[in-house]
Amino acid sequence: MRKVPITRKGKGKNEKTAASSLRRLDPASTVDSIVNKALKTSASKMGLRDAKAVIACLKENDPVACSYCHYNVAKELGAVLGSWDKNIRAVYAYGYDDNTSAQECSENISLFSLVHMIIWAERKTKALKALIEAIDHALAQHQRQLFALKELEHVLDVQVIDDVDVKSRTGYASLLKSIHQMPVQVWGDSN
Repeated sequence: MRKVPITRKGKGKNEKTAASSLRRLDPASTVDSIVNKALKTSASKMGLRDAKAVIACLKENDPVACSYCHYNVAKELGAVLGSWDKNIRAVYAYGYDDNTSAQECSENISLFSLVHMIIWAERKTKALKALIEAIDHALAQHQRQLFALKELEHVLDVQVIDDVDVKSRTGYASLLKSIHQMPVQVWGDSN
């Protein structure tokens, strides 16, 4: 996979850092690492022997396995994005949590469901958007190869919110204090 170049004119320090990281980023190897860690963690949480056993469950569209994997991909991706872009304050997963059980798991979640995330950044930047797009593309390619899928355009549903959104509780920022579907923070300081 080729590295994604970024061109900028007069951007701030944090955007330069994210863009610089993206230039050094190899999305394919980053995604391999994210997915391998997510599969190992999922296997451990589910009491399975290894990542291959989780993959077998995923191929059967087991909703519990899918939920664990989605959550753990969000968690690993949050850590990677947070380390690359100092503009990111916190990363959240929503639609599932780390305490998944067969009874609590949504029957709708499957191998084809998107990984739902909210990223709280100091401000929204083109560099962060490009970084997310590069990772999403690499994840989709990885999933197509791993599961022999012909068509899969996107794996991620990432909503970026900024300080203004959080302060005014608009859009996806309103979910941060929701009593109905509060997202689970997977990376960052508690605020």
